[in-house]
Amino acid sequence: MELTKEQLLQLHNYIYVSGIKYYDVRTELVDHFANILEQRLDENPDLNFKREIEVIHKNFSDKGFSKLLKQKTKSVTIKFFKQSLYNLLSFFKIPKILITALLFIVLFKAQFLFSNIENFFLSLFLFAVLLMFISAYKAKERNKQEPFLSLSLTLGFMQVFHILVMMLQFSYSRSLESLANTTHNTLFIGCFTLLYLFFWSGEYVYQQNKLAVKEQYPNILI
Repeated sequence: MELTKEQLLQLHNYIYVSGIKYYDVRTELVDHFANILEQRLDENPDLNFKREIEVIHKNFSDKGFSKLLKQKTKSVTIKFFKQSLYNLLSFFKIPKILITALLFIVLFKAQFLFSNIENFFLSLFLFAVLLMFISAYKAKERNKQEPFLSLSLTLGFMQVFHILVMMLQFSYSRSLESLANTTHNTLFIGCFTLLYLFFWSGEYVYQQNKLAVKEQYPNILI
């Protein structure tokens, strides 16, 4: 027996209040529950619908939905960072390696526009910080819309990016005495080039995931 719209809505609401805020995970669980409920309704049309939902939930696992959500979050996180890393590595293959080379050359040439090389590296650091603030703002705006697990990795990615920025700045601060060394400066310019490309890779993967979600859920505002 196929579930009615009212029953599906009741099922959606039950799973939502049970802690599943992500629409894509919730939809998957609704489908799972609906298949079981339809079979049981065929066997007994007079069963208590709400109580049967609770029975299925109770038998789902010893920790309800928390274990499933933890597993899915881990899986999506690994997939997101793998995709970001793969995209980053593509900047060292033809034809994207030309973009990498161009960005490195632009930064390398830009250092000579500063009378004080320390100010140049400070500018690179501040630009990285600006990217962090942009990510934080975009993550806040995304949280106002229907949340999707596959699109929720922005905060985690931003935290990793933040750590990388801080590590690079710390390494730079510990070696200020080497600013007169061309090799030292070139190395740090290369590090900042990688940092910016890493940020771009994460944003690119997010946009690709967003397009996939829009295609799968065309009626949901993202």
